Amino acid sequence: MKLASNLICMLLLMSAQLVIPSFTYAAAVEPTGRDTTVSTSYDLSSSPSNFNIWTHETGGYDPDNPGLWGRNNWRCLSNTSPSTGQCKSGEAKSSQGDWGAGGTTTIPTLFTEKRTGLQAVINLEGYHIGAAGKIQVTAADSGGSGSEEFLNIYITAAELKKIPVGGIWEGTLALDLWQWSPGKKLARWTGHITLHVTDNNNQQIYLPEFGEAAPRVDLNMRPLPGTGGNQTQMNGAATIDMCLYDGYGSNSTSFTLKFDDQQQGTKERNNAYFSIYSDQGDVNQDSGRIDYYVRMQAPDGKYMSMIRGEDVVIPDIQTAHIRPVHLPGIPQAVLCIPAPLELSTKTIDINSKQAGHYTGHLIVNFTSQL
Repeated sequence: MKLASNLICMLLLMSAQLVIPSFTYAAAVEPTGRDTTVSTSYDLSSSPSNFNIWTHETGGYDPDNPGLWGRNNWRCLSNTSPSTGQCKSGEAKSSQGDWGAGGTTTIPTLFTEKRTGLQAVINLEGYHIGAAGKIQVTAADSGGSGSEEFLNIYITAAELKKIPVGGIWEGTLALDLWQWSPGKKLARWTGHITLHVTDNNNQQIYLPEFGEAAPRVDLNMRPLPGTGGNQTQMNGAATIDMCLYDGYGSNSTSFTLKFDDQQQGTKERNNAYFSIYSDQGDVNQDSGRIDYYVRMQAPDGKYMSMIRGEDVVIPDIQTAHIRPVHLPGIPQAVLCIPAPLELSTKTIDINSKQAGHYTGHLIVNFTSQL
């Protein structure tokens, strides 16, 4: 029994001796800079999650001199301008409250919409974790000079919702990593941030002439000049100023449009025709219907003839001509793509149509592809 007991003790001792070295030696982590590119996508009508720029990123550690980098902190390039993030800058000092200040740091940062040039300042939040727990980005950890500091920078969901309109919003956060004592700038941390923001609830076909009112267009059917006052033919035409807003700052890759109308009667029509119908006459007869054509001016300036019920794809939206407009429900001017319409009838014999008033509906469906 005694021999067995001694063997057990020796085995336990050997086990302990084998474990100890794995906790004794740790490799040094040199303070280095960062050049980080991050992006996220969300819609203004949704509830986005917090968006992380840096998560648990080390500021350096030296086991042979724990106090050297264990009090490292991060400082903005400016304490007055949000162009690359606004917070305390320069060397951290106890006299400025930078020793052991706990909590989070708010960093106002400028974002610019890629195509419109619109600007918005939204707040980034950050802190670093060490021996004393959560420490402000710009402060040094006073809880233990031998701790390794880990930086966290993020944008809250509430701040993401403050982007005013859809688009591609770009911002840059630049921080300098500082040694506490002796004070020394160690490295530059740069975050390139892109927010792909859609506003699908505000996608719309905008008709400037009508504003928020229901559009009503007169085809202006008029007799053609005749000989000796004998007017036997007529035609009509109208234009509609149309502009397409994609809810994404006109940064979509392409648009898809489909034109249709509300058919009345049973008569078959050529798909190139759209129609208005007699309010009182027989819509099952050709005499009770007036056909018209629709042409749309594409972004390249060329006119396209619309075919009823067929999709029309407009490519290269990012390089298309744009127009700033103020749309209902949107706080700032946005960019739409002009796509004016021409409506025209062929020349018609007046006596081939029933007398009276004609009405119809032109329906335009619009979708965008990001």
